[in-house]
Amino acid sequence: MNEKCRRCGSHKIIPLVPVQDTGQYASGRLQAHVGFTNPEAWFFKGAVSARLSATICGECGHTELTAENPGELYEAYMRARAHGS
Repeated sequence: MNEKCRRCGSHKIIPLVPVQDTGQYASGRLQAHVGFTNPEAWFFKGAVSARLSATICGECGHTELTAENPGELYEAYMRARAHGS
């Protein structure tokens, strides 16, 4: 593995760790919600979200989040901007 920490330069990297949401009504995985597939609908707008994973440095603890479907998220973001949402 050639990954190294952006903060301290260590190669002690723990990749793609699932990030848990432990709230009372949570689904269990932390998600980023960006927009909808059909923003003009009254119901069933088709929420677009992504599960997040963390990459953690085993030396300094620096943590970065990664979304699993960035292309789909960006498309939803652009649709939301176009509709003023």
